[in-house]
Amino acid sequence: MITTSARRIAAVLAACLLAVLPAATASATAPGDGGRTGTGRTTFGVQPSSAKKPDARPNFSYGATPGAAVKDHIAVFNYGTSALTLRVYAQDAFTTADGGFDLFAAQHKPTGAGSWIKLRRNQVKVPARSHVIVPFTLTVPQKATPGDHTGGIVASLSAAGADTKGNKVAVDQRVGARVYLRVAGELTPRLAVEDLHTAYHGTANPFGSGSATVTYTIRNTGNVRLAARQAVGVRDGMGGAAKVARLRDLPELLPGDAVRITTSATGVLPAFRDTTTVTVDPEPVRGDIKHRILPRVTRTGAFSAVPWGLLVLLLVLAAAATVLLLRRRRRRRATTGGVKPVRKASGAKSGTKSGATSGAKSGATSGAKQAVGLAAVLLAASGAVLGTPADARAADAGKLAVTPGKGSDTQPLTLVAGASCPAKTVNVIARVTGAGFPRGGQIVVGNAPLATYPKAPGGGPAVPLTYTMRDYASTAGFTTLRGTYTFTVSCLKGPFDLTSLRDFKGSLRFTGKTAYRDGTEVAFPKAAVPKGPAPAATASPGQSGQSGQSGESGESGQLPGLPVPPSTPDGSGAPGAAPLTAARTSAARDSSGTSLTALSVGGFAVCLLALLTGVGFWARGRRARTERSNTTATTS
Repeated sequence: MITTSARRIAAVLAACLLAVLPAATASATAPGDGGRTGTGRTTFGVQPSSAKKPDARPNFSYGATPGAAVKDHIAVFNYGTSALTLRVYAQDAFTTADGGFDLFAAQHKPTGAGSWIKLRRNQVKVPARSHVIVPFTLTVPQKATPGDHTGGIVASLSAAGADTKGNKVAVDQRVGARVYLRVAGELTPRLAVEDLHTAYHGTANPFGSGSATVTYTIRNTGNVRLAARQAVGVRDGMGGAAKVARLRDLPELLPGDAVRITTSATGVLPAFRDTTTVTVDPEPVRGDIKHRILPRVTRTGAFSAVPWGLLVLLLVLAAAATVLLLRRRRRRRATTGGVKPVRKASGAKSGTKSGATSGAKSGATSGAKQAVGLAAVLLAASGAVLGTPADARAADAGKLAVTPGKGSDTQPLTLVAGASCPAKTVNVIARVTGAGFPRGGQIVVGNAPLATYPKAPGGGPAVPLTYTMRDYASTAGFTTLRGTYTFTVSCLKGPFDLTSLRDFKGSLRFTGKTAYRDGTEVAFPKAAVPKGPAPAATASPGQSGQSGQSGESGESGQLPGLPVPPSTPDGSGAPGAAPLTAARTSAARDSSGTSLTALSVGGFAVCLLALLTGVGFWARGRRARTERSNTTATTS
C-alpha cells in the first residue's frame, strides 16, 4: 500500500516537473527577450547617434544633391548581461503587402539607397549593457534621380534554433534604423489605382441583394513617398449604394511600390451592370513637409451582377403561363370541333337571322381584340418615345466658352457654359481630351457641387481651372502641347451618379510649343464674361518659393512638381479647387452613362414586349374574324 502511494506521488511530481520545464524554456527564448546565450539575454537595438553619444532623432533623414557625401553615426546597443558580436550592414527598403515598412534580408543585394551607405565596420562586439558607435558615409551617385530614396541600417544576430516540428533552422534577429534621402530636383508626387476588379456573390432570394469583393492596387508612380486616404463606393444600375467596409489609411507608400487592397461590400442589388468607384487622396507622410493640393485619383469599373434567382422565378412563371395558355387553346379547339354546322335547305330568313347574329357577335369580339391590339401598339409607341429617360433627351452638347481666347500654356483658363444645366443637376465635372492625354480624357475640375461656381449670363456655370495647360500636361506625363484640345463640362445628377444630363464642349488650338489661339467663343454680353483667376495665383511645375501655401512657418515654399492652386480673397481655395482625377481614370468617363444606359435598355425591352403582345392580339383577332366569316359562309 505504501509502495503504491509512493509510486503515485512520484508520478504526480514527474508530471508537474514536465509541465513546468517547457514553460521555463519558452520564457527563456521568448521573442521579446531574443533568447538566451550563456547567462544573459540577447536584447539589442540601434539608434541614430553623433560621434560622441546617441541623439534623439527617430531616423536618418537627409536632403542632398547628386554627388554629395553625408557622414553620420549609428549607435548599436546591447541591453543584455553578456557581450554580443553583431553584424551591421545597410539595405534597401520596401513596402510590405499590408502597407508597412521593411528592409530586405541580408541575402538581398542592395541597388538603391542601401548600396550608397558604407559603414566603417560591418561587425562589432558590444559589451554587456553598453553601446558602440559606428561611423558611416552616405554617398549620392552623380546620376541619382530626383525624389525620395529609402533604406536602412541593420544590426543582426544569427543563431540556430528549432521549429515546432523539431527541425533545425537558422534564426536571424534583426533591428534597424530607417534612412530617408531626398535628392534635389523636380518632385512628382503621384499615385495610381490599377487592376480594379469586383466579384459579385449572388443570393438565392429573387428579391434580395448579394455581396461583392473588391480588389485593386494602389501604386506610387511618382518619386515622393506618400500616405493615402482611400474610399470605395459600389452602386447598382438603379442608383442605389451598397455598404462597403471601412478602409484604413495607408501611412506610407514608397516610390515605385504598390499595395494590393481587398474589401467587401454588402447589400449589392443585382442590376446586371453595377459599378465600383475607388477614390484615393494622396497626402504627405507624417513628418514630411506639407505639399500643395495633390491630385485625387479615381478609378471606376463596371461588373456583372446577374439576378439569377429572379430570372429563374420569371422563367418558371413564363413556363406556367405558357402551359395554361396551351391548355386553354386545346380546350377551345376541342369545343369548336365537336359542334357541327347546321344546314337548312329552307328557312332562309332564319338562316339569315342566325348568320347576322353570329356575324355581329364575331365582329364585336374581333373588334374588341383589335382595339386591345391597337391600344397595345400605341402604348408601345408612346413608351418608346416617352419611356426613354428625360436625361437621355437632355444630354445634348452645348457650347462652352474657353477664355481667354488667346494665350500661353501658363495662362489661367475659365470655362463658361453657354446655357444653364438641367434642373436636376447637382454636381459638375470637367475634362480635357487631345494629343498626349488619355483617350477617355483627363479630369481638370473634380466632381464638385454646381453651387460652387458663379452663373454666366446664359445661366450656365463659369468654371475656373485650378491649374494651367502645362500643369495638366506634366501630370499626364508629357511636355509638348500640340493641336486642338477639347474641354467638356458635364452636368451630373450627383456626386456618385456619373449620368450626364447635359454636356458643354469648347476647344482651343496650340499653334506653337507654348502659345494657343482660337478658343471657343460664346455670344455673351461683354461685361458678363467671368474673368479667370489672377495669373499671379498660379504657379507652374518647377517653381518654388511660393509663399502662403506651405501651411508651416519656416518653410521656404512648395516642392517643385505640381502648382499651387489659386486662392480667393478670403484665403480659401478657388472655386473649382476640388481634387483632380489622375490620368488613369479613363474608365470612369467611359462608364459615365451606365445608369442611363440601363434605364434605356430596360424601357426599350418593356416597350418591345408590349409591341409584340399588341401585334399578337391583332393577328389573332384577324385570324378569328376570317375563320368565323368562312364558317358563316359555309353554314349559309
